[in-house]
Amino acid sequence: MRKRIDTAPNLSTCDPRDQSVIRQRLFPATLVVCLIVLSGVVHITVGQQSAAQQRSSTRNQLVQQSSTDAADVIFRNGRDLITEAEWVKAQEKFNQLVTIYPNDKKVDEALYWMAYALNKQQKIAQTRTTLAQLLEKYPNSQWREDARVLLAQTMGGGALAPVALADVYTLPPGAVVRSVDGGAVYAPASPSVLTPVPGNPVVWNVDSPPNVSDDDPCEFKIVVLQALFQTDVQRGIVAATEWLKPGSTYTVRCKGAALSLLGRNGGKAVTPVILGVARNEQDLKLRARAISALGATNDDSVVDALRDFAMTSQENDIVEASLYALSKHTSERAVTVLGEIAASSAKPSSVRRVAISSIASRPGEPAVDALLRIYEADQTLEIRKAVISGFGNRKSERAGAKLVEIVRGSDVIELRKAAVNALSRRSGEKVIDTLLSLYDTEKNEEIKDSIMNALGSGTVIYSGSGQAVGATVASTVGSTNRMRDQRVIRKLIEIARNPQTPMDRRKRAIGWLSRSDDPEVLRFLEELLK
Repeated sequence: MRKRIDTAPNLSTCDPRDQSVIRQRLFPATLVVCLIVLSGVVHITVGQQSAAQQRSSTRNQLVQQSSTDAADVIFRNGRDLITEAEWVKAQEKFNQLVTIYPNDKKVDEALYWMAYALNKQQKIAQTRTTLAQLLEKYPNSQWREDARVLLAQTMGGGALAPVALADVYTLPPGAVVRSVDGGAVYAPASPSVLTPVPGNPVVWNVDSPPNVSDDDPCEFKIVVLQALFQTDVQRGIVAATEWLKPGSTYTVRCKGAALSLLGRNGGKAVTPVILGVARNEQDLKLRARAISALGATNDDSVVDALRDFAMTSQENDIVEASLYALSKHTSERAVTVLGEIAASSAKPSSVRRVAISSIASRPGEPAVDALLRIYEADQTLEIRKAVISGFGNRKSERAGAKLVEIVRGSDVIELRKAAVNALSRRSGEKVIDTLLSLYDTEKNEEIKDSIMNALGSGTVIYSGSGQAVGATVASTVGSTNRMRDQRVIRKLIEIARNPQTPMDRRKRAIGWLSRSDDPEVLRFLEELLK
């Protein structure tokens, strides 16, 4: 049988009347086909635009994340340089952050540390300019009070117009002590570091306390005394000493300003005057101010006196002022005394934690030695956790080794968890290897949870070749968070895939993986859905 083949009509060979009929019948079908094709084109175009917008949004998010990571590395490098007392390099590093990433969330803090480094270089005018920028641009910054304290400390240097110095007044209960390189600054701050000794700690502030009138004659005299110090230091010392003599009728505020100026300008020659006020003054606030001023002299002869004040006084203000003064001293003897205070079971734990924080913020191995001694000598959980936290802020290999030892060998779960947390704050390739090794050998499920969380947090620094390197050389390249490290990704996938792993931990592993845009992670997540 012949196969029938239907063909479309040839209009050119048809009768004209047939052509008209055929056209009428074909038009609706042609119109439908055109509409379908046009709809498809529009759909594809819209889909392409939507995909392009998605890709653009993703790129923007990645760029923002990359900028944040890079800014974090610059900031960490700057803080490391502060710890190492590399003031010029630290200043340059923080200036780099402020210049390249002016909208980063840590710009205000970077401005403070840049000013701190400038002040260490005796660049008083630049210090004040930087602090003024911080106070003006970030009026609500949590570093505002620290900036004011540092600004008060610049009084007496440079050739700028005199500024009224700080008064002494007390903070309300709930204020805390912020840990600062080389010391602790008493100022209001978010409760992120340490809780102060119960009571009202002494604070230096550029602003006048609320109860001081603008018409107070003392304010004018302080400005005049400041000007005299700038014009002729020796005459300023003579005048300030007169203000502090027994029987002087000057107000506590005026005497406090005189103490600050003597501490910053008089050197060792005025130590007996300040020490005399610290020992014999009846006004508690003024005594505390004198003790604080002793820290500015950096005179080794006052270290033992400061130790006596801290160890024997029953007044919180005196103890805190002594700790502050000791924290300003750079001698090893001061570190030793801070260690004695930290190890003293007779002192409140809050005082001991402040001493530990001061030790941990000092550069050099003697500080690590002191922390190790405190940890071995004291069995108190709270004190040991404070020391562990201090280890986490050190770049020292010995500090890192001690943390690993605690994680592996301590019988106290809380200490082991604190050590894991401290390890997570350290940077570099070795930290990831250490955490991976700890996870694989750990038997305690609670500790394994802490280690996994430590793997997911933190920042890794990469060289141009893509090899992870230590934080100290990060300035040459850039950084990324740990969720872009293949070792971490593989471990988290292994945890999430293993049916023997507790379900809560598997879910948390998925949560960490969701922060990665790695193709292997995407394939794994799709595989789990099948």
